[in-house]
Amino acid sequence: MGSIGSIDVQELTISEYHDALRERRTTCAEVLTAYLDRISRYNSLLKALITVSKDALDVARQKDQETEALLQRHGKDHAFPPLHGVPVILKDTYSTIDMPTTSGVKALHSLQTKADAFVITKLRRAGAIILGKANLHELSLEGVTVSSLGGQTRNPYDLSRTPGGSSGGTAAALAANLALVGCGGDTMNSLRSPASACSIVGFRPTRGQISRRGIIPVTETQDVAGPMARTVQDVRVLFDVMKGEDEGDEATIDCRRDATERDSGTGGSRRRIGVLRSFFADDNDTEGSIVNQRVLNALDKARANLQVELVTLCRESAHWDVPALISSADMQAYEFRSVFDTFLRSPLIASTPHESLDSIVASGEYLQEAVTPALYRTLQKDGPYSMQSPEYESRLATIAALKKSVEKCFEEHQLDALVYPHQRQLVASIGSMVQPQRNGILAALTGRPAICLPAGFSPHAESATLGVPIGLELMGKPWQDDDLLDLAEQLERGIQGRRPPDLPI
Repeated sequence: MGSIGSIDVQELTISEYHDALRERRTTCAEVLTAYLDRISRYNSLLKALITVSKDALDVARQKDQETEALLQRHGKDHAFPPLHGVPVILKDTYSTIDMPTTSGVKALHSLQTKADAFVITKLRRAGAIILGKANLHELSLEGVTVSSLGGQTRNPYDLSRTPGGSSGGTAAALAANLALVGCGGDTMNSLRSPASACSIVGFRPTRGQISRRGIIPVTETQDVAGPMARTVQDVRVLFDVMKGEDEGDEATIDCRRDATERDSGTGGSRRRIGVLRSFFADDNDTEGSIVNQRVLNALDKARANLQVELVTLCRESAHWDVPALISSADMQAYEFRSVFDTFLRSPLIASTPHESLDSIVASGEYLQEAVTPALYRTLQKDGPYSMQSPEYESRLATIAALKKSVEKCFEEHQLDALVYPHQRQLVASIGSMVQPQRNGILAALTGRPAICLPAGFSPHAESATLGVPIGLELMGKPWQDDDLLDLAEQLERGIQGRRPPDLPI
């Protein structure tokens, strides 16, 4: 299923799609219809999407008129706008004027905005078709993608497991070829965790590369928006459209944006990657040893095929212990209520049943077992959980020290990137409300770019005919996102770790 004309929407890339449009082998409407057919067939099983756009097919027909006009005016060698006719899935935190924006919460099922989020305006101008909104973990607060509005999203590779999260609906949809590319968000792991679990690519850009205005937030310090796709090249195309300054998001106004050029690795030079051994699982952990071996095997394949030098780091991370960083530096409990309430009360909102997080909790229309303690801590009126407390200042100091420590490591070892498994165990089974053993917080706190690539699969199991996907994470240098994407493309070619899921016909 998925063939139209002489192309197949399964594993379709943007460049292949545009080539087919130029050669008149397909149309935007045909491709969109094929995706809608797959959504009709598989979404009730996967619960990946909350909302499908009612206007998407009409927009696709308009794009076909634009295609024909461009071809007649310029010929088939003319480049289309970068996202011309490209169906995009959004995590349901991105404001869209034509669909509700809910964060997966039943209490916000009817929230409407007066305009698109800043980055959605950029996507539409680049030719994108917004196909739908994806399920996510309730309020983006954990990593198993279950919500009061969307239910439990299932992993396309193993229906007994979750798809990671919180951007798990987007990842499951892309893994199952329900759209061409997608957008997610990341406070601690949320672009890379579902990429790891669903054999796709998830890219957390440098904080400030992409505007967050009009996206339902969790924190000011850690939140980023970012692209997701089945290939690094498609992630790059989407990132190039999404990035840019926005006066409505101060983090994007940074002189380093234009000052930083691509690093020395873009030629044929050898790249130095630090293998962060302390972020691998313990060797006596059976499941963790499977993850370790797949990631190390992937690195061996990359080293054999590419100009890559691996440097094993054993003592670099005394201050990078993940549980310690979560307990001493994570900002969710301190910033969530403030940024969330600011969003609900912003001029962007056309109508909302609730104007505060307190009101949502009082309504009971949320999945209580799915939220983390950060929700209840952030609602405390007295105590440490505010942006005015000494504890908050202490966390800012911890983050500043962490940034210096990571920078020192990169300089001393002359590294282009660090590498490690995104998570030290296989993705959690359905029924669990937490996804432990994830390594995403290092990039989240330092604001550095990080990308998760498919590294392979666990052994075949009865519930997972291909095995369970395992992801490899690369973390690079601030504002050198293009350099990290170059390196990721090299590793992707060497590893070739993605496989589409074996879904029922």
